[in-house]
Amino acid sequence: MKYVCLLLLCIGSTFLSYAQAPKITKQLTAVRTATPPKLDGIPNEEIWQQVAPATGFIQTNPANGSPARQRTEVRLLYDDEAVYVAALLFDTAPDSILTQLSQRDGGQVNADMFGVYFDTYLDKQNAFGFEVSTAGVQTDFKATSNGNENSWDAVWQSAVSRNPQGWSVELRIPYSALRFPKKDVQTWGINFWRSTRRFREDSYWNFVDSSIQGFVNQFGEAHGISGLQAPLRLSLMPYLSGYADHYPQDQPGKKDLKTTLNGGMDIKYGINDAFTLDMTLVPDFGQTQSDAQVLNLSPFEVRFDENRQFFTEGTELFNKAGLFYSRRIGAQPLNYYNYTYDRERYGENAAVLENPEKTSLVNATKLSGRTNKGLGIGLFNAVTSNAYATLRSGVTNEEFRVLTDPVTNYNVLVLDQSLPNSSFITFTNTNVTRGAGFYNANVTGLMSKLTNKKNSYTLNLTGNLSQRYNKGEIPVGTDKMELGHMYSASFGKTSGNFQFQARHTAESHTYDINDLGYLDNNNSRETQVHVAYNVYKPFWKLNNLYNALGVQHRMLYKPSVFTQLAYFLETNATTKKFLSLGSNIVWLPLDGYDYFEPRSYNNGVPDRKWRKPAGWEVSSYVSSDYRKKLAIDVNFGFYLAPEYDQFDKWIGVSPRVRVNDNLQLVYGLNYNHAPRDFGFAGNGIQDSIFFGRREVRTVNNTLTGTYIFNARTALNLNMRHYWSNATFDQYFLLQENGNGSALGYRPLTPSAEPRNFNAFNIDLVYSWRFAPGSEVSVVWKNAIYNSVLPERTDYFLNLSSTLQAKQLNSFSVKVLYYLDYQVLKRALNTRT
Repeated sequence: MKYVCLLLLCIGSTFLSYAQAPKITKQLTAVRTATPPKLDGIPNEEIWQQVAPATGFIQTNPANGSPARQRTEVRLLYDDEAVYVAALLFDTAPDSILTQLSQRDGGQVNADMFGVYFDTYLDKQNAFGFEVSTAGVQTDFKATSNGNENSWDAVWQSAVSRNPQGWSVELRIPYSALRFPKKDVQTWGINFWRSTRRFREDSYWNFVDSSIQGFVNQFGEAHGISGLQAPLRLSLMPYLSGYADHYPQDQPGKKDLKTTLNGGMDIKYGINDAFTLDMTLVPDFGQTQSDAQVLNLSPFEVRFDENRQFFTEGTELFNKAGLFYSRRIGAQPLNYYNYTYDRERYGENAAVLENPEKTSLVNATKLSGRTNKGLGIGLFNAVTSNAYATLRSGVTNEEFRVLTDPVTNYNVLVLDQSLPNSSFITFTNTNVTRGAGFYNANVTGLMSKLTNKKNSYTLNLTGNLSQRYNKGEIPVGTDKMELGHMYSASFGKTSGNFQFQARHTAESHTYDINDLGYLDNNNSRETQVHVAYNVYKPFWKLNNLYNALGVQHRMLYKPSVFTQLAYFLETNATTKKFLSLGSNIVWLPLDGYDYFEPRSYNNGVPDRKWRKPAGWEVSSYVSSDYRKKLAIDVNFGFYLAPEYDQFDKWIGVSPRVRVNDNLQLVYGLNYNHAPRDFGFAGNGIQDSIFFGRREVRTVNNTLTGTYIFNARTALNLNMRHYWSNATFDQYFLLQENGNGSALGYRPLTPSAEPRNFNAFNIDLVYSWRFAPGSEVSVVWKNAIYNSVLPERTDYFLNLSSTLQAKQLNSFSVKVLYYLDYQVLKRALNTRT
């Protein structure tokens, strides 16, 4: 009976979705001006009064579909050099307008904001976004139809003014900051956004309905744009940086203090109206935020965020297929741990004098754009140089070098064709070519998204092929190429109150994209079905409510065996007092099997397993209203497996204090405790495998502070102390059925030893944007990594021990100057 009811509910929701009234697309007319308006935030020139305003904003949050509480008027002008936007943001209580300062591209803070978005190709999938806060802070990004945003540091101008009726803003966006088709008469997709922060209200000129999938596909249209000529887009960003790094070497002949002076340049060149070439020559990423290092007890690699600016800006096309993980470029050398050398000549125990942890990036290039017919083309290339370890022979006492990573060329090619109804098809190829004696890798992928006209049903299809091939180090007669594949298909109703999705994904045991991508583990088959019911409009005491119920079934790809069955229920809501809360409940009704933790493989196929008993996992979170000077985020949960008497628990608390509009502090404390965790403890004789029961404690403390002097100058502090300890109290011999047979002794393996790790980092950054696109940054970094096992597992003892350990202190200054051809040309013409 329940399946019949579910079927009827699906059919009913389908008819209701088709019965919805068609959404109206608003239109406006842009007006060409012969005289550019004065950019002072006060749009009172006569030319502005001749433009019909865009009005009638509609809420997306909190009351989806209701008229905005405050009146807004937006006007659009353009000339041969730029687009001009003027917005009058009326407010019935102008003294209540919020004005918190933030850094550029800092996102939503406790300040009102205005934004304009241009879909210049009218493909309803990609857009350029420009936003300004009441404090005059700029944000820009590239948006896609699914709401994803990609950082993008364009150069444009804005000005804000307060007045008794509210506030106003003017923007000048030069064509060098946009890409548009080569047409005499153009129609652009366009939308305007207003955030009235004290109401937590987001409203748009053309209604962006929360119940409809997508963002750019819900834009209005701008007509009357004609006679545009793309300017010569050429900008140079030379830099000069200096570093003083101090670290106690405790080695004769090695200085504690190391100083370096670096110089290089970023180049941006517009090949034509649509395509742009970005290059970084001899880049310097030394001021990039420190990674959050952790104690990794799993068999999988830890994924770190990308913080290098060149790899975070303008990469939305390269990241679309999920095959590009830019941290591979300039990463740890391939043979960092397992380098080889002539042991007959230099002896067995050569001392390591120096072994660089990262390869050096020589240069990187991005070429990207989109044709008039909606074909996006992206080409990425990067080259890293040889990396060498320096050793000293214990026999001859001579120093020699060992190659740990060869010259490597990284390439990404993307062809992304936009289709009607926010659909697309994307081809991606990544390639890694290394020097002689090292293997090469290639991955080719094809993905598509097909959506019906109402944007209510979506079919996603993906297929990838991975190849790893060598240059002769594999013995003759063996296969020199390893092929792997993955495929995924999903279909579902993706708009409206009632939604559902069915998805199946498979990854072969030889599928490997980790030379230029990231995949924690392959060899899996996963099938998932879920239904959801969402409420987007306020009711009772809630502003919105999102619910999902589903089931997930997992297997290995090879051998085709069961690994896990999970039922899940997820609920998220926001109250009318803007308290956000949610919970996720996972029921594991059957014993599962972990084929990766034993770390035993036969020709790449796992041949041992660890049985994981049936259990439950529950996690929840609560987030208070960020408009308050004091707000707090709390998350907590537990994992329960009664058969093994496992009760893992975790809690995170993060209070945030907004002292004033300039200063904000955020503290985070996360505590994880697994008193009866089970994990790999080493290998014994005759293919035996040891497991152990261990207690794992992890404490992570963070403190983030931001002091914003003004819209161009800021001081940022990031502090973090991480401690994790894993101590075994019982050992087992892994049986073929996945159970463990208790041992009365501790195996003499490194993996059976207690593990203890501390990481302490301070990043203090002063930044001053002294001119558009130009910046001075002064950075102090302190880093301590300590793996010494203290006499007892005490947090404060670990903290004290860590602060006394050897530490790296780095002080650096970097000056980046932006040179734009058009600006220089105008300046020279003015002088003559």
